[in-house]
Amino acid sequence: MSLFSVPKRAGRAESIALAKKSGRKGSQSSTTVRGATGILDRLNMARSLVEKAFGHYRDKFIMIQDQETLDKYIDAAIKFGEMAIDTETTGLDIMNDTIVGICLYVPGLAPAYLPLGHRSYITGAIVAQQLPQTAATQAVSRLHASSVRLIMFNAVFDIRVIEKATGIRLKCYWDCSLGARLLNENEDFNTRSLDALHKKYCTDGSQKSMDYGDIFKDIPFDLVPLNMAYLYAANDALITYELYQFQKPFLTPDDPLCIERGLVDVAWVFHNIEMPIVDVVVAMETRGIKFDFEYNEKLQKEYHAKLEEQKEVVYRLIAMYEDEINTYRLKNPGVKLEDPINISSTTQLAILLYDIIGEDPVMDKKTKKTTRSTSEDVLTSIGTPLCKEILKYRSLSVLVSTFIDKMPKCVAHDGRIHCNFNQYGADTGRFSSSNPNLQNIPSHNKDIRKMFTASDGYVLLSADYSQQEPRCLAALCKQQGDPQMYNTFMSGKDLYSDIASAAFKVPYEDCHAKRPDGTDNPAGKTRRDNAKTILLGTLYGRGVDSIAEQLNTTRAEAQKIQDAVFAGFPAIKQFEQASIKMAQTHGFVTTVCGRKRRLPSMMLPDYEVVWKDGVAPDEDPLDFSESEVITEVPESIQAKWIRKVKNAPFFSKRKVFEEANAAGLRIIDNTRSKDITKVVNARIQGSAADLTKLAMIALHNSEEMKKLGFCVLLSVHDEIIGECPEENMQECAKLLAKIMSDAAEDILEMPIDSEVVCSYRWFGEPLKIQEKGHSA
Repeated sequence: MSLFSVPKRAGRAESIALAKKSGRKGSQSSTTVRGATGILDRLNMARSLVEKAFGHYRDKFIMIQDQETLDKYIDAAIKFGEMAIDTETTGLDIMNDTIVGICLYVPGLAPAYLPLGHRSYITGAIVAQQLPQTAATQAVSRLHASSVRLIMFNAVFDIRVIEKATGIRLKCYWDCSLGARLLNENEDFNTRSLDALHKKYCTDGSQKSMDYGDIFKDIPFDLVPLNMAYLYAANDALITYELYQFQKPFLTPDDPLCIERGLVDVAWVFHNIEMPIVDVVVAMETRGIKFDFEYNEKLQKEYHAKLEEQKEVVYRLIAMYEDEINTYRLKNPGVKLEDPINISSTTQLAILLYDIIGEDPVMDKKTKKTTRSTSEDVLTSIGTPLCKEILKYRSLSVLVSTFIDKMPKCVAHDGRIHCNFNQYGADTGRFSSSNPNLQNIPSHNKDIRKMFTASDGYVLLSADYSQQEPRCLAALCKQQGDPQMYNTFMSGKDLYSDIASAAFKVPYEDCHAKRPDGTDNPAGKTRRDNAKTILLGTLYGRGVDSIAEQLNTTRAEAQKIQDAVFAGFPAIKQFEQASIKMAQTHGFVTTVCGRKRRLPSMMLPDYEVVWKDGVAPDEDPLDFSESEVITEVPESIQAKWIRKVKNAPFFSKRKVFEEANAAGLRIIDNTRSKDITKVVNARIQGSAADLTKLAMIALHNSEEMKKLGFCVLLSVHDEIIGECPEENMQECAKLLAKIMSDAAEDILEMPIDSEVVCSYRWFGEPLKIQEKGHSA
């Protein structure tokens, strides 16, 4: 549920994964100055915008251009104990772009800008009246050595930029972008930038939000003259601090406002998960992961050949309809149908399938209308040999273009891929990544992941939790007073077998893939697999149709199995119902750590009835007498129409809406905005994300692991991947398993194993681990 009832306002789209940098500092290199006259025209336009937006700050903001002023500013920051800090750069690519200046603000002082790398837009030469970077290094070093609490927005970016320029890795105390996500993860993309958030929560909303792109367009910031650059830049530090002041009461556990708003657990997540994980993300992005070019070249040859072979298979099937295709072309001159047909064109495929071959349009699952779509679901539904081969071609094409051909272009000068991690990428709190998206690499194709390898002399360690999400479910059920699943785990039993035993009324021993004597037990395996499918289907929000498909059975049989599982292990269904009730009552659900996932639409009634024109149809809009205007629809009328639409079969509901419209009413259908499947999934996926992050923090902070040379490299969904020197593999694997398990057990209050695999490359041949921790 939205924390504040402030209407959303339009703004610029969020850029890449850096909300504050939305549209800022274009990627155009500033080392070559092109079209000085054109730039001058754009700068003149920018000057007027800067003056309009920030001109009144000209005497209130300062530019630090001498050592004494800089030293005094840092002295004041250390004395006060807090400072907002921001950076200006030539672009968003940290590996290739450079720092231009640093923005600073300490309460009681004027917001300041420290220019470091501004150039002449005419000559490209560094302009005068700027301190050398050694001065910035000295200032950053003093901040690092002190206990100053640094306030940032998108801290990972600024920390990495400053470290690249100075060699010093700062620590952020408060990241306002993370604070905003925790207070309202449903914030519209257009209002997630620093400027938009500040306008929304720190002002009356009247001032215009001014992102970099609004003012400077495609001008690199290092070409912006100092006399306008400092006004824009210093303001960033000021509004960062003001946003922090706004957020602080809501995210400080003992603050009355935090307690009143029910945000104590959210504040715990902020201070104990989201802020500590910033340091881990900085380390992961900075280190990157090694890429094997030689192996990639091998894959390129192999998969391009496969792609061509698959294309030939498709065209051989299309050739069977050659006469029909030629006839269609003759009857439809000028039709957009290439020769040969472009199988990558959805338009041409639709013509082939529906107009030439004569396939019947299928029903779209979402719109419930027939469609001429050529989507994966539709082609799968049609199911002809041609459609199946087209899907195979598409799958191969995606692998080749998105991964095999693209990945080498993402490698930095050090031979490693440094992707951007968004620690709050999903609204549930789960990680996402970009540039490139390593979390999108298909797990079913091991060839793709094998392109990523350990550093020379190192091995990769891949770890994830055993039955992490079912254990999260057990912990959440226990929080709600139902210890059934918790007791299963505490007794050391296998959850899926225990559920199967209760559901199918057979002994626990008969619900395993193996009998006690070690022989195969096909019936037991089927029971366990069915119970597992039902449980995970519930956690992931899958319907009976999807479960039937997974079980390879009919819908009726899947429903029967699901009913048996729910009856035998009522904790599953009770948790689902309790979660829905929580969402309907409060507008949010919570994770095992107390993170909130706000689902405000769940609080709405399924249907609402309002007057079509805002007032009762017998009201005269030209009657200006003081008689009461009827704007509310009487409850009896509302109840009548709501009952009518609820009782109508699905395909008849549209008719009810039309009848209401003819009667001067409008029925608002809120069921479309309610997604019950999100309710359970948000709690489970969010809880798993919390546990994985806590494990990453514990691994990153472990002094023992540091001594062994271990580094966390990637977080891919629930999997943590790191590397260590090969000679320390055995010890690291054992310690990795223990640290992960300990981190989760503190929260779950139950044992959980972590499985560790060592190899030279991701998904490569596992190396033998002689010593084991919990489950290494």
